[in-house]
Amino acid sequence: MREGVKPVYDLQKLLWDVRKDLDLARRFRAEPDAVLDEYGIEGEERAAMRSLDFKTLYERGANPYLLYFCALQIGVDRAEYYARLRGEVS
Repeated sequence: MREGVKPVYDLQKLLWDVRKDLDLARRFRAEPDAVLDEYGIEGEERAAMRSLDFKTLYERGANPYLLYFCALQIGVDRAEYYARLRGEVS
């Protein structure tokens, strides 16, 4: 597998699953490290998911559709999502 592909795939899988599974979204809000461990999310992607740094996730290759709907599912409203994507909220 090309370098960098596996972390992006794991991240996309997490975003897809959170988008589709309300229980997983709740678990992520309550215990992000446990969920990130399950998906093997490490490094910069892990730090960005923990802090909801959507700008970094987007820059690291996250699918914008999955990223947006994952954010909504975990309780980030649309205005905050876009502010975070622009790097206005840390």
